[in-house]
Amino acid sequence: MFAALLVDGTPAEPCEDTPGAVTLEFATDTAATHRCRACGEELHKTVSGYETDLGETGCPDFEPHTDTGPESGEGPHDPEHIPVSWCNSAAVHTDESQDSVTVSISVGDPRGAFTLTIRRMPDDVDCGLAGHLIMHTPYAGQPLPHMELTPLHDGTYVVGPYTPTQRTHSVPPAA
Repeated sequence: MFAALLVDGTPAEPCEDTPGAVTLEFATDTAATHRCRACGEELHKTVSGYETDLGETGCPDFEPHTDTGPESGEGPHDPEHIPVSWCNSAAVHTDESQDSVTVSISVGDPRGAFTLTIRRMPDDVDCGLAGHLIMHTPYAGQPLPHMELTPLHDGTYVVGPYTPTQRTHSVPPAA
């Protein structure tokens, strides 16, 4: 089988042999998970709020609310989540011996991951599935899950601890 490794659409030079797995790992143990909306500085959550790597809690680009804040000067950072900071790693693994492709995404404990596997049933199996593709996905109540899953509707879950406080009417579809 021939496979090409592309990075942002550009061919990359892999090892001499075509790799069976490609992994993207993030430095989640040291990387910031928030940034300031006003100044863009990366922030870390502390017991007393959010601060920069240097321990600064004041934002030089602070914009006060006219009715609640000071008219000028520094104020607190305005934290927002950094996109994809929740992801430890993402990987694609092909296994010719199982005729399968597995996608793994780690969001909790970096030693584990959610996996989605698609494999072809062998042509010689004694059932009506011979030659068909089968998809294995994570599910709520799965033994030894990577993280807790709470179903929202068929095929969509909340990842991690969640107790519904109101009825969810709409969840945007996956891109």
